[in-house]
Amino acid sequence: MESLAKRPERVALGAVFIGVALVLAKLVVGVLTGSLGILSEAVHSLFDVAASTFTLVAIRTARKPADREHPYGHGRAENVAAFAEGILLLITAAGIAVEAIRRLATGGAIVNPAGYAFVLLIATLAIESGRAFVLRRVGRLASSEAMLADATNRISDVLATVGVLAGLAGVRMGLTWADSVAALLVAVIIARAAAQLAWRSGDILIDRAAAEAERQLRAAIQDVSGVREVRSVRVRRSGPNLIGDASIATRRMLSVEAAGALAEDVKRHARSVLPTLELSVLVEGQERQGDLVERIHAAAARNGDVRDLHNVTVEREADGSLHLTMHAKLPGDMTLATASRASAGLEQALRAELPDATRIDVHLEPIEPHVVSGEDVTARRAQLAARIREIVESHPEVRRCVDVELSDRHQRIHAHVVAEVAGDISLEQAHRIETELEEMIRRALPEVHEVVARATA
Repeated sequence: MESLAKRPERVALGAVFIGVALVLAKLVVGVLTGSLGILSEAVHSLFDVAASTFTLVAIRTARKPADREHPYGHGRAENVAAFAEGILLLITAAGIAVEAIRRLATGGAIVNPAGYAFVLLIATLAIESGRAFVLRRVGRLASSEAMLADATNRISDVLATVGVLAGLAGVRMGLTWADSVAALLVAVIIARAAAQLAWRSGDILIDRAAAEAERQLRAAIQDVSGVREVRSVRVRRSGPNLIGDASIATRRMLSVEAAGALAEDVKRHARSVLPTLELSVLVEGQERQGDLVERIHAAAARNGDVRDLHNVTVEREADGSLHLTMHAKLPGDMTLATASRASAGLEQALRAELPDATRIDVHLEPIEPHVVSGEDVTARRAQLAARIREIVESHPEVRRCVDVELSDRHQRIHAHVVAEVAGDISLEQAHRIETELEEMIRRALPEVHEVVARATA
C-alpha cells in the first residue's frame, strides 16, 4: 500500500502533468475561437502549472528532517509555496480583468462559439472537479498546507470554467459582450480565492497564533498531575506541523529530575491532543504565601550551603511574629567556624523570605556517611527479633508486625520495624504511632542502639 508520506508527492506530480495538458488545449482552442474567456483560462492554467510545481517542490522540501541550519525543520516551505501561489493568482486576475474591461470599452471582440470549445470546457470542468477532490482529500490526510492551497485553486478553476461556459453560451445567443463579462467574472473569482490563500499563508509566515491549538494545549496541560498553573502557551504552524512552547508552575522544591519527568509528562499529554506538535516546556516554581514550610525549604535551597533541612517547625507567636526552628545538615569535616557562617547565611536568606520571623533557631548536624558497614543478624538474634515483634503487636493501633530486621553496625544493634495499621488514618497519626513504637522498643530493650519504625497500610 502506498505510504502517506509519498502520496502527496505523487498527487502533486500528477497535477503538474494534467495542468500542462490543459494549458496547451486551452491555448489552441482560445486562439481558434478568439474567446478571451478561454484564453484567460489558459493563462490561469499556466499559472496553475507554476503553482502546482511550487506545491511539489514545497512538499518534498517540507518533509526533510531538521538540520543545523533549520532546527525547526522545513515545514514553512509549504506556507511559502501557498503564499506565492496566492500572489501569482492575484497577478493573473488583474491581467484578465484589464483585458476584459478593455474589450467591453471597445465594443467587444469577434468570438467563435464552436462546439469543440464547449467540449473542452466541459472536460475541463470534470477534470478540475476531480483534481480538487483528490488534492483536498490527500492534503487533509497529510496535513499539507500547500496541497490544500492547490485544492482551493482547483475549486476556483471550476467556478471560473462555469463562468466561461456561460459566456460562450451568451455569445452563441447573440450577446457579443458575454465572453468579456465571463472573463471579468473569472478574474473576480480568481482574485477572491487568491486573496484568501495569500492572507491565510501570510498569517502563518508571520507566526500568527494558532488559537484553537493553544486552547487545546492549555486544557491538556492543566490535566497533568503536578502542574499548579499554566502560565503561558504559544503555538505556531510550520507546514503540516505545529511548534509550541509552554511555561508551567509547580511546587518550588521539586527536584531537577522530578521537574524533567513533569516536563515529559506534559509533552505526552500535549501529543495526545496535538500529534504533530513539537513542544518545549519551561518548569518554574510557584510561590504560595500560605505555605510557610515550603518557602523555608526554598530559601535554604537558594542558600546552597545546607545539604538537607528537616524537622522544620513554624510557631506563630501571640503578637503575630514567627519563631522558626529546624535541623540543618552540613558536611561532617566542616569546621565549626565555617558551619556558623553557613548557618548565618541561612538565617539571612530566611529573614529575606519571611520578614515576620523574629527568632530563627538552626540546629546543625553532620551529614551521615553515604555508605556504612553492617551485618544482618536477624537470624542470629532470633529471640531479640521475636521480643520486638511482641512489643510492636502490643500497640493498640497496630494490626500486626509485618517485618523485623536487625543490623549489627560496629557492635551496635539497629532495628528496622514495619507495622501494619489502618489505612484510613492520617499521615500525622501514622507518624505518631511510629514514634511511639520506637520509644516502646528503646525502653524495653536497652541493648538496641537505634530503632526505625515504619507504618504501612
